[in-house]
Amino acid sequence: MKRLINAGLSYVESLITCSLEEQLIPAIGAAVSIFIVYFVSYSVTGLSGASAILPSMGALIVLLFSASSDIALRPWPIFAGNLLSATVGVFCYQWLGDSFLGASCAVAFSLFAMLVFRCVHAPGGATALAAVVGGDVIHQLGFYYVVVPTLLNCLTIYAVFILFRYLDFKRRL
Repeated sequence: MKRLINAGLSYVESLITCSLEEQLIPAIGAAVSIFIVYFVSYSVTGLSGASAILPSMGALIVLLFSASSDIALRPWPIFAGNLLSATVGVFCYQWLGDSFLGASCAVAFSLFAMLVFRCVHAPGGATALAAVVGGDVIHQLGFYYVVVPTLLNCLTIYAVFILFRYLDFKRRL
């Protein structure tokens, strides 16, 4: 446990002590990612707001552009975690409705599914929750929510991340 805490503190310290350029590049990558994913989703679906771009994708972008390469380069938790969670969230909404029980079951069951399939991804919990509490526009999507916006958002964000990593900008994202 002590090694884990020290590794985390070391990583946070390295983020604080890096140059302004090294701090700006991930922020620019985040902005470009949000812009592109929102634009692509809107262009494909004509929808806007949370039905085009999930709020949990903001958390995914923060993880990708600021976390260590080990975390960011494992697409299984990113894709499987979000897609399983979206599926569970839709199921919970259809089963229990937009209720306290539906919301809590969506997060709990999505965590259970991610643990079983070894794809734990923290933003996945928010993806499941949004399926329940996201409002009428999200509810009308039904299981299409798993494809658009969830899969489309993940694919677009990961593609932008890989592009930024390829361009490198003197820093390995």
